[in-house]
Amino acid sequence: MRPEPLQLGAWLAGTTALSLLLSRYLNYHPREIEHLEPANRHDAPLLGPGQRIRIVTFNVQFLAGTDYHFFYDGGSDTLVDRRDIEAVAAKVAEFIERSGADLVLLQEVDCGARRTAYVDELALLRRSLPTVLQNHVTAYYWKSRFVPHRKILGSAGTMLVVFARYRIGSAKRYQLPRTPGNPAVQDFGMKRAILEVDLPLANGKGVTILNTHLEAFPKRTRIKERQIQAVLARLNRLSRQNQPWIIGGDFNLLPPGQSARLSPEDRGIHREPSELGPLYERYRGFPPIPDATGDQMRRCFTYTRKSGTIRIPVRTLDYFFASATVTNHGYQVPQQEMMGVSDHLPLIAEFTLPAGI
Repeated sequence: MRPEPLQLGAWLAGTTALSLLLSRYLNYHPREIEHLEPANRHDAPLLGPGQRIRIVTFNVQFLAGTDYHFFYDGGSDTLVDRRDIEAVAAKVAEFIERSGADLVLLQEVDCGARRTAYVDELALLRRSLPTVLQNHVTAYYWKSRFVPHRKILGSAGTMLVVFARYRIGSAKRYQLPRTPGNPAVQDFGMKRAILEVDLPLANGKGVTILNTHLEAFPKRTRIKERQIQAVLARLNRLSRQNQPWIIGGDFNLLPPGQSARLSPEDRGIHREPSELGPLYERYRGFPPIPDATGDQMRRCFTYTRKSGTIRIPVRTLDYFFASATVTNHGYQVPQQEMMGVSDHLPLIAEFTLPAGI
């Protein structure tokens, strides 16, 4: 017997309402702007005006290392062994300490996720880092009690993290535009964001540090362009307020002009003109475009792929940008020493803060 149209409509409405309620319960629903609580050591020092600082940005790929071939990259792996996570965390912490970093911006740090054995990777890293780098703040951009994807079927938890040698004042999470699509599916996915921290200076002023990880899978949408515009809007606002700032992270975009110099295999899904162009047009980026597209551009590559039994750097996806009042003293990508730790390589840069702010 066929259901009456009215009965069918009521059933569909009830099912939809139940799905929405279930999604609200299972998933993280951040506001556009959220205030975060930093964790500082009681004796954390203040930055000084005119001080030179060293910053690292590093997508640590949830501390999985590079021996797995995950399903989202065309492989079959879904779970990471806890022993591998602990070994990679030790390597990341050793590198950070060796780098002499004053600030560390990390992307893809898991906490309570099924794929990484429910390990609290933040706590794992903190136990391995030197005491002077224990000031920190985090922002989730993927958080769910249960993701019903057949390759996940469990909890998700991924964060942006900032570690600092100096006292962190206030911190905020800014929600970025999300990839269009089925609202139910979208609700269980990543909610990419900017983690913004204000570091107070000894003269009562401050400097703003921003950490982000932009969309990797645009699905034939304009989401990359929209996210860059949102980042630009935030940076423009800080600049209008004469607030010095530095942003770093995994932008998942090529520098303008690099695509044409790469093989189709190394280029991936990226295109020209690069959506990163407007950010380079407005602010100074590191690596600079001439370096990232010139004869020595391979030294700027921060993303790697497997080639036979080894990994090789193939393109640039990670960057720093800075306001006009901040002076850059160079950058580097430690390729050889960090190959095999993550699918990304760390980017290190040194800056001097303005003395007159």
